[in-house]
Amino acid sequence: MSDEQFEFVMAIDEYKRANARPFPTWTEVLEVIKALGYRRVAEPQSLCESSPELKVTDKTAKGRRRARKPLLTK
Repeated sequence: MSDEQFEFVMAIDEYKRANARPFPTWTEVLEVIKALGYRRVAEPQSLCESSPELKVTDKTAKGRRRARKPLLTK
């Protein structure tokens, strides 16, 4: 785990403890990310193009009803 990943995991854990939220919503996760200082500085792009490990493949989609490509663009 990288230092950046560890910092994120610890920030989420701190948020969960402080707010008694075992499962924060995606909106709350975004709040934590922004609190860490992250801001959008680049144009949105497909997650499949930016992170090969996030690409939906037949192997990762096995057992799911539908495999969809996650996109950041609208």
